[in-house]
Amino acid sequence: MSEINKDSLETPLFPLSINVLPGAYLPLQIFEPRYLDMVKDRLSKQEGFCIVLSQPEDVSLDSEGLPQHSATGTYVEVVDFNQLENGLLGLTVQGKYRAQVLDRKEQDDGLLLGTIIQLKEPEDDSLQHEYENIWRVLEEISEHPEIKKLQLEIDFSSSSSVAYHLASLLPIIPSDKQSVLESNSNNSRFKILEDLLKKLGG
Repeated sequence: MSEINKDSLETPLFPLSINVLPGAYLPLQIFEPRYLDMVKDRLSKQEGFCIVLSQPEDVSLDSEGLPQHSATGTYVEVVDFNQLENGLLGLTVQGKYRAQVLDRKEQDDGLLLGTIIQLKEPEDDSLQHEYENIWRVLEEISEHPEIKKLQLEIDFSSSSSVAYHLASLLPIIPSDKQSVLESNSNNSRFKILEDLLKKLGG
């Protein structure tokens, strides 16, 4: 089981149909006023927000009338922003750590605020010997010229870093990435990744 950091933080929640894992980057286009205001506020305070995977549209609202989403998300920080040709605000965020949402409330403008806590990563020894194929695939992918441009900070001595980065780079659906994010041991993460690689023919 992972340990829970008891220091809670109130931060905006950004439900999306895609997700981002710790260490990975995600480009976003912002156009809704509530999220434009959120970004302005976060940048002025040099703070981030939490991206959570939204539930399908056919899932009903919760008992308080709030949209449902996964309880485990990723706290992100803005690492780049610019005005796009289509007039929208372009952001690039980087996942910093996985977080558990404890409580939520809604502002008048519809922005969700959540109380979150950081979930500590399992302190496993390197699992490279047991999962050599995982390391090999990630090393091969990370050497691709287009991936090198991302300047990812992959710690190959950290099982968590390897699991997150491989899951981020593989062409898999958000729910599979969410399974990796929610797993509380790297062994279980690598088992998920091994099954996904078999499906992908890796």
